[in-house]
Amino acid sequence: MSKTDHETLAEAIIARGCPQLQRLRELRATGWKDPKLDCDFAVQRTVADNADTELSFYWFNRMKAIMQEIDLWTHCVSLRPLDFLDLGCCPGGFSSYILATNRNARGVGVSLPVEDGGHEYTLEHAHRPRFDIYFADVTSYQLGPTNVHHQRLYYLPSQISSTLFGLVILDGHQLRTQISKYKVPWDIDRLLVSQMIIALQVVRPGGNVVIKLTHPERITTAKILYMFDILSERLFTHKPRTMHQNRGSFYAIARGVGKGVRAAWQPRMLQALQELWLEITFGGIEGKGRFVEGADFDFAITTEDLHQKYLDRLISLGLGVWSVQARSLESWFRKKRIL
Repeated sequence: MSKTDHETLAEAIIARGCPQLQRLRELRATGWKDPKLDCDFAVQRTVADNADTELSFYWFNRMKAIMQEIDLWTHCVSLRPLDFLDLGCCPGGFSSYILATNRNARGVGVSLPVEDGGHEYTLEHAHRPRFDIYFADVTSYQLGPTNVHHQRLYYLPSQISSTLFGLVILDGHQLRTQISKYKVPWDIDRLLVSQMIIALQVVRPGGNVVIKLTHPERITTAKILYMFDILSERLFTHKPRTMHQNRGSFYAIARGVGKGVRAAWQPRMLQALQELWLEITFGGIEGKGRFVEGADFDFAITTEDLHQKYLDRLISLGLGVWSVQARSLESWFRKKRIL
């Protein structure tokens, strides 16, 4: 069996001199072989899929702590008057932290309705006058290069499309509990691409974008990091200690979007993302969409150039993510007597 592009990139990173990723891959391989972990993950999924109000408040407080971690690391929450957009905002922890930190902040959020499987809205009532929320599926907005006549699609609210935001948070993630007659397996990719399109449309020049991603060593993730790296003055990565230390998720924080070394490419990047959204929504063999492939992000950087020109920078961005996850897995496996 031939190696995937993801495996090849990971091996190139390790060969460059990155023992942290090598150790992480060894730990992942160990975990995949142990049936006890399957049981643990099954229990976690069951609890998450049947979250009650108490658990929603727990997640709410954990998300506040994560946003605090990100802000202390990157200073992405301005203390000046600030308009921000929070996609995938419920239960509301990120927005709560921003509104409490900056009394001059006003926010807009989008989150999947509870009746469609979304999380409860638990933002403190004291903050709600400065926050407007739209309950909607982000993947059902008109986000292509031209409008498509389809009953599942509707327009982005004018309050979002007509505002330039100083901070845009992309934290929406695919929920197993989501209810939709249009639900398809590749909605996980459509959600990520949809959020990036909205961000590049509405972030003000010099504003900040916070985006949740997974596995820096994946081809698609690496190319997305490259895109934000060249469009922004500075790009950070942060692996939260508050939640999911043993998972592959992390946050990339782009500061000064539209002020980077290739800022002039932003309209081109946006156009390419819109065309990709159209393909993964209505393309594919049956015209019902498809999963994203690594080559889909060649408009940002080709896989060959990723290996030849961006590997060292990618390692610097991924090092903290891999190190934190590896240490967490090692500690967890020892408690489970797997190591």
